[in-house]
Amino acid sequence: MTMHLVRDERDVLVRFPKKQVKAPQALNEAYEYGSSFSRALRVELPGASMIFISGTASVDEIGRTVHEGDIEAQCWRTFQNIEALLAVEGADWHDIARTTCYLRDMSRDYAAFNKVRTAYYKEQGLDPLPASTCIQATICREDLLVEIEAIAIIPTDRTL
Repeated sequence: MTMHLVRDERDVLVRFPKKQVKAPQALNEAYEYGSSFSRALRVELPGASMIFISGTASVDEIGRTVHEGDIEAQCWRTFQNIEALLAVEGADWHDIARTTCYLRDMSRDYAAFNKVRTAYYKEQGLDPLPASTCIQATICREDLLVEIEAIAIIPTDRTL
């Protein structure tokens, strides 16, 4: 496979600027519990910024699982954590283009998950809805029942 690197007029390799997005008032940083990823990254492209939100779950500002055993409450908290990450960059759920949703037990929890997702999206007034995939998966902690990652797109000049 041939790789083509993009270079500018001075023959310098072009990289798109990126910065870490944090919302410490809502959820902790992964490195605080020994993991090596960013909760979210904002990547600057010509004319637009993309916000890539890592798998986010029902955790609080110090990393504890909240609402253990309650799929509906965990879903609400997960959506609110994503909302907090978006808000830091002046974005909201209307800017989400795609989500990938992971459920620990699809057959047991999908109906409840979809009920909360539908209610949350309705509360946000989303139209059209984000593209989405839902997958059954082993999630990083036994007490987490749902995890969601998201991609948002906003105009480059949009800030708080």
